[in-house]
Amino acid sequence: MHRISHLTVRNFRACREVSLPLEDYTPLVGQNNAGKSTILQAIAWALKPTALLSADFFDPNAPIEVAVCIDGVTDEVLDRIPEKRHRKAIEPYCRSGRLWIRATATGVGGKAVKKEVWEIALCPDDGLPSNWRAYPTGLPDAVSVLLPEPLVVQAMHDIGEDLGKAKAGTTIKGLLDEIMVPLLTAHAELTAALDTIRHILTADGDNRSDYLKQFDADATNVVAQFFPGLTLDLDLQGVDIKEFFKAGDLYVTDEVTGDRRRFDQMGTGTQRAIQMALIRYLAETRNGDTDKSSRRLLLVDEPELYLHPQGVRRLRQSLASLANSGFQVVFSTHSPLMLSRENAADTVVVTKNCEKGVTVRKPLRQAVEDAIDGAQSQSRTLFELSNLAEIYFAERVVICEGKTDRRLLPLAYEKLFQQSPDLDHIVFVSLGSCSDIPKALPVLAAMGIRACAVADLDFAYTHARKGGMLEREAADMAGAKRILARLKETNGFTLSDNGLPQNDKMVGWLAADVWACFAADEEGRTIAEGSHTDLKQASVWVWPQGCIEQVIGADDKGEDAIIEQEQRIRAMNVAEIEQQMPAFKACFDWVRSIL
Repeated sequence: MHRISHLTVRNFRACREVSLPLEDYTPLVGQNNAGKSTILQAIAWALKPTALLSADFFDPNAPIEVAVCIDGVTDEVLDRIPEKRHRKAIEPYCRSGRLWIRATATGVGGKAVKKEVWEIALCPDDGLPSNWRAYPTGLPDAVSVLLPEPLVVQAMHDIGEDLGKAKAGTTIKGLLDEIMVPLLTAHAELTAALDTIRHILTADGDNRSDYLKQFDADATNVVAQFFPGLTLDLDLQGVDIKEFFKAGDLYVTDEVTGDRRRFDQMGTGTQRAIQMALIRYLAETRNGDTDKSSRRLLLVDEPELYLHPQGVRRLRQSLASLANSGFQVVFSTHSPLMLSRENAADTVVVTKNCEKGVTVRKPLRQAVEDAIDGAQSQSRTLFELSNLAEIYFAERVVICEGKTDRRLLPLAYEKLFQQSPDLDHIVFVSLGSCSDIPKALPVLAAMGIRACAVADLDFAYTHARKGGMLEREAADMAGAKRILARLKETNGFTLSDNGLPQNDKMVGWLAADVWACFAADEEGRTIAEGSHTDLKQASVWVWPQGCIEQVIGADDKGEDAIIEQEQRIRAMNVAEIEQQMPAFKACFDWVRSIL
């Protein structure tokens, strides 16, 4: 189905020059005042440009330009346009299913605003068009058929006022209008009845009332005595069935107390919940409804406000359902609960700085394609990173290998620096396997996220070599295999055919224990320290002691062992951690220095 696939914004508030892709379902995340709401407003303005204020111009001497690319305008979509003249107007400006339109403003006031379409013969297939022309006759109506006026749900400004102005095209009216569509279809006889009344009451009605005709004649005769040459007629305008809904009020009844109040008299949280409930209801009524020529945008600013976590998850599902039922959904959020594995890959991170104003990071899906060769590797990395909603809400990411690191590292960091890593904009995330580290780091770099990794020593001799971080046949690799072979003779553990440790429960040795034995050996420690130093150049810290259990002095693994170590670290002060677990401080100092 067609959709807006790309947006470019120039000189609109803090968006000096912003370009971002849009999908059927696009979350926008970022700090407060980063520009997420401005991007939503820019999308709405591009489709329905209105007069702007001087404050909307970042540079008052330059125009505001907002362009959108509409993709998927296939022959099938064009065939569904009801009016042939609309298809005739829009078809010459579509190429390979693509249409570019732009709204510009050279100053304040309505006369300074104009709508443009790309000069298709002078523009390349890819990239932002460089040549534009004013909308020809008929194109505005044709574009509005494909993309009607967006339905905009703002963050909590004043829902009571919004309800009170329902006749003026605000949020509640827009939601009720959309929900009414099947209702009006089901009661077509009411429309026919109102048409009959309209023909009787209106001045040009086909069956105008004889009484009204007589009134017109008598009143005209009386007026003619004072003002010859004038005629009167009483025109009673007919009422469209939608007007009944526009004039209606939404009431809420408390079933416990029986109290019935207007929607705007409820608490803010209740108002927001009801507003989002209407969106959920809309999703249910539109489930699977995609056979239309039009696609309406739903732009929601912070939909999770005031909602319980379970309500946030249900709302996320409702928005996703709407995206599959004729709507294109773009929303801003501060909640990881609004992201899921299915939509995280298309999330756009919005940031802002003094030099560039609003900027956006490359979405995960695009970053994976740019950073990794091979569909299979792309698919796996996309799957793994899409599970990590935390990475979209942090400026600095530390990738951990497993559950123990994920739980103990943030705790140790907080104890050592007397504040949560979150306050330093650092998040620790676990991939579950060190095999994904070589692919995850370049992807995060492509997204513009500063990242490093913490892994066990075995990573330096396995996946670091496969991932190209270290040379496969380097001297330290040969030295490690030689030392492992020597240690095998005295300790009785098992090595695989490639000369590296493997788990062997029969002899009571795990691979992690073998590497700890290697790190405890004087010659092995030297090689481990060298590999550790080399990998830091690739933004990876491997524990030269073997793994985190050696760092904290634990003998056991598993949930009970993690809980025991959590309690132990909580009971320690800074000096005790630095003395008994010095590797933690060294690791965190390195992390802070490179991120």
